[in-house]
Amino acid sequence: MTLAALEQVSAGYRGAAVLHDVTWAVRAGEAWAVLGPNGAGKSTLAKVVCGLLPPLQGVVTIGGARVGAAPPREVARHVAWVPQQLPEGLDFTALEVALFGRAPHLGPLGLTSADDEAQARAALARFDVGALADRPLSRLSGGEQRRVFLARGLVQGAPLLVLDEPTAFLDVRHQVETLVTLKGLVSPSRAVVAVLHDVTLASRFATHVAVVAGGRLLAAGPVADVMTAGRLSEVYGTPMEAVPSHGVLPRWPS
Repeated sequence: MTLAALEQVSAGYRGAAVLHDVTWAVRAGEAWAVLGPNGAGKSTLAKVVCGLLPPLQGVVTIGGARVGAAPPREVARHVAWVPQQLPEGLDFTALEVALFGRAPHLGPLGLTSADDEAQARAALARFDVGALADRPLSRLSGGEQRRVFLARGLVQGAPLLVLDEPTAFLDVRHQVETLVTLKGLVSPSRAVVAVLHDVTLASRFATHVAVVAGGRLLAAGPVADVMTAGRLSEVYGTPMEAVPSHGVLPRWPS
């Protein structure tokens, strides 16, 4: 089942294209890592695939509907977005922030139910911030805030979850735990797309990889086909090699 698709899409800002002629599809059951050097267009691609940035040309479909044709509320039921840059100055508790994720599912008055709160608390616990539910966001560390917004994305209940650098500001333990949790969300009806910088973690998290450089999608497909030493060496401009044993790394759950 295709959850989102781009067909010959170019996109950018103020009429200037950053992405060029991208054709790509995300299907249920896939965990995608989006890789590439700084300024490659990874974040732009993530915004396009979740409908936040309309294409300058080409077609983007989410949940079978063309972007621009469906109301934002309907799009939000199909795709959840967790940005790289978190909003500042929010005077809400962690629980209240997580509950924002239920907005696409609420009635005209926007009232949350006991079930909505239960889902929010469960999502906070899943990202190891359940004990902070009643604490204001301003009193949380950067890593704790990141995990609260990850919980908000989960609470949205969308089949497609798109995240821009979800491990930013996280310590090693929470980087691994977060990616394990995100991969655990993948199912026959759900997919996850994550922009990542750590190639090693990406190789453990992803089932599929999209490599972006110079605003173009250079390769997209299963990890074994795309994450070759030769391709990544060329993309990142530094020699890379596949090493069976390379020092001390976090143990990935089997």
